[in-house]
Amino acid sequence: MQIGEHVEKTVFTVMDIGPEDVIIGLDWAITAHDMGVRPTARKHLPKSKQSVIGACLSKVLPDFEPKEDLEETEWTEADLIEAWKQDIMLPGAPQLFVAAGHTYSQLFAEEEIKKKVVKTAEESVPKQYHEFLNVFSKEASERLPERKPYDHAIKLVPGYSMFHSKVYPLLNNEQEELDKFLKEQLTKGYIQESKSPISSPFFFIKKKEGTLQPVQDYRRLNAITVKNRYLLPLIAEMVDKLRGATLFTKFDIRWGYNNVRIKAGDEWKAAFVTNWGLYEPLVMFFGLTNSPATFQAMMNKIFHNLIIGGKVLVYLDDILIFSTNKEEHDKVTRKVLRRL
Repeated sequence: MQIGEHVEKTVFTVMDIGPEDVIIGLDWAITAHDMGVRPTARKHLPKSKQSVIGACLSKVLPDFEPKEDLEETEWTEADLIEAWKQDIMLPGAPQLFVAAGHTYSQLFAEEEIKKKVVKTAEESVPKQYHEFLNVFSKEASERLPERKPYDHAIKLVPGYSMFHSKVYPLLNNEQEELDKFLKEQLTKGYIQESKSPISSPFFFIKKKEGTLQPVQDYRRLNAITVKNRYLLPLIAEMVDKLRGATLFTKFDIRWGYNNVRIKAGDEWKAAFVTNWGLYEPLVMFFGLTNSPATFQAMMNKIFHNLIIGGKVLVYLDDILIFSTNKEEHDKVTRKVLRRL
């Protein structure tokens, strides 16, 4: 192996794991060559202009304690990957980075998504339930929910401090997704322009099937939010209740948390910043600390008698109907659809 003027003999394992020609590990850099690699360093090989570069997304490595305090600058995954592509170093960014653009599982998932045939509600829903087709309508679900007693409250701890966040840089495809996201959310009435003194960051992460998932990073808001300790159901107990059942029907609530309004007057607290400006949600978004508790409490109230009757299980936006005979199963399914 030759890197610049550095030449050595070494043994490599031949593997089909990605587009990189060679991956050399930390043992090579730290132990064999005493390079003293640390998360904020770029190390040049002796007598070579080339570097060994790393960029991991966490500042703390297993069993690693830096001699100096790392800078507190927070960089997103998009920042790090773009910097790696352009061969630049971000000040204060944690390093130690070897990455493939895609994993094979991700590529397979993307191919399967392309093959997937999208069916209409009429094609997907059994004919005996066609009277409830509006429940399955995508168009009907894209509306601003009415205000309810279980609207999501955001109560801040006494003495909290205001905070604001920077705008994260976006790649071209991410900018296109942001434009699309804002247009869709404004059209549905899920968000509105804001003048909030608080702002949380906004960026994208790539999902398994290759699509981009918008993310509002509410960690700083969550840190000053009074926690709702409403408990979620225990999975083990739910599974035990299914014993003996032979018929099952599962529903997944479309748009999940977006079916719950944020309590009037609390919207500004969940504002997020983009390169198009500041927006605040009118519906509950994923990432707010008490969202699961609010949603589970709502679902438990809506389906209370069916849950205690031992015919329905609800875990957040998933509803499972279970029974031992077809007639009873059909009856309970209709009760659930009427409430939806």
